[in-house]
Amino acid sequence: MKEKERKHIVDILFVIALFGIFVISAIALISIGAQIYSKNMTNMNGNFNSRTAVAYVVEKVRQSDSENTLSLDHFEDIPAISIKNTVNSVDYITYIYQYGAELKELTVRADIPLSPSAGQTITEISDLQLISLNPNLIKCIISMPDNETYEFQISIHTGGGQYEF
Repeated sequence: MKEKERKHIVDILFVIALFGIFVISAIALISIGAQIYSKNMTNMNGNFNSRTAVAYVVEKVRQSDSENTLSLDHFEDIPAISIKNTVNSVDYITYIYQYGAELKELTVRADIPLSPSAGQTITEISDLQLISLNPNLIKCIISMPDNETYEFQISIHTGGGQYEF
């Protein structure tokens, strides 16, 4: 009889040990999966921010590529892309610039001064450089917080902009 009790105890201990190994394996697998997910999300966010910054600047310049609307300018001593529009006989200026560690956009009436801090944040960046290579070509250099740098040139088809840099 004692032998049967020992066999039952060994069987129970084996099942408990097997269940324990299963639980530990499951926890390890979940932990590894969470680390991989976290790393992928960090990479995806970084890629999204960099693509957003580059695409945003390029598209805003291309949308505004008409005679005498686009210029490189200063917005309170901050280098900016300046886009001038007239709506219902009212002049508006849209500035695209870096303020702090952010790419910002601000659309204001030409006769109303606002601070650069009032702009809408587009994405986080470390640095924005705007260089006029000639009246038809703007060179942009955007540095991201993850130390990636994107350098690109935008062709101005109208060639009618005023460039001060």
